[in-house]
Amino acid sequence: MGFGALGLSHVNDGGFWIFTTCTGLSVQDGLRAWTVLTTVRGSAGFLLTALGLLA
Repeated sequence: MGFGALGLSHVNDGGFWIFTTCTGLSVQDGLRAWTVLTTVRGSAGFLLTALGLLA
């Protein structure tokens, strides 16, 4: 359940602002990169959980 919330993170997420500031990206570029990263993390977490349930 927690991994599903990662994919559609918003600019209200503190991690987004830390990531954007530390990498020197604009808000628009940071949002693009952050969306891809969190979607990959959420999908990977879902797959690992699903595989664990099948084992």
